[in-house]
Amino acid sequence: MSQPKSNVLNSTLAGAAAGTLELLIMQPTDVIKTRFQSIRLASHYQDGIINAFRRVLREEGFSDSSNRFRLAFYRGTLPVLCIVGPRISLQYMGLALYKPIFEKYEGTFIPAHSSAGLAGICTGITQAVTLVTPLEMIKVRQQTDMMNAAHQRKYHGLINTASIIVRQEGFRALYSGLVATVARQSWGLLVKFSGYTEIKALFTKHSEDPSQPLSPWKHMASGGLANVLVAILNSPPDVVKTRMQDDGRPYRNTWDCIRQMVRNEGFLSFFKGSYLRIIRIAPGGAIQFAAYEQVLSWLNKL
Repeated sequence: MSQPKSNVLNSTLAGAAAGTLELLIMQPTDVIKTRFQSIRLASHYQDGIINAFRRVLREEGFSDSSNRFRLAFYRGTLPVLCIVGPRISLQYMGLALYKPIFEKYEGTFIPAHSSAGLAGICTGITQAVTLVTPLEMIKVRQQTDMMNAAHQRKYHGLINTASIIVRQEGFRALYSGLVATVARQSWGLLVKFSGYTEIKALFTKHSEDPSQPLSPWKHMASGGLANVLVAILNSPPDVVKTRMQDDGRPYRNTWDCIRQMVRNEGFLSFFKGSYLRIIRIAPGGAIQFAAYEQVLSWLNKL
């Protein structure tokens, strides 16, 4: 996946297209995953994934109180779509931009095969401190916003949700969970980039003609397997991020959240929803990487 610097723009555009496609297909599982991780809502979904999907569909239906089509499984999609541009584009732009820089120092100043992981760390930090944290905050608030007795919700739309948060909690509230988001993005991309690069290298090594591009299914397999690792290893910072961004959270800061979770819920609480993360991002990674490689190939031929 290492790209010459002249192709950084193509990598950025291909990443945005791949991320949008993956989001639109996999968003319903992200809604359920977020609710499983929420300290307020987890108790509502203790009877399995299938029943959780059924309950959301039965109780929240396909439309809101004004009969507008707003499927609950796609609440929070707009802020995530806003994330897709900077997050996914930065993801592939960072790999295309940073990886060649680190490759120059592999085996001398840095360990061999570490360039992809280091590029992931740099990219993840950039993502978290720019737009990902506030947009994730808005997404979490919308996805955990349950209807009241009158079938009404507190948050309506991207701007409305942001304005309510700022008005009631202050501007800094939009950056709640920043530390956990930095950890999630940087550690997640380290695992994702390293895993994808190494798995793809294995496919190339055992192919009949290593000089030929890999077939799409091998890109899908590489992306899917890499994201299985991400789903498991990156679950703790994702759970902490969701807890810190939840409405009415009982934590003073990120460290207090971690301490209370260990004391009150045990170590396994950091892996709540991890199987849903696998369902969410493993096929999502397969879709994303396959789409990225295909769109990038088209763009490079223009």
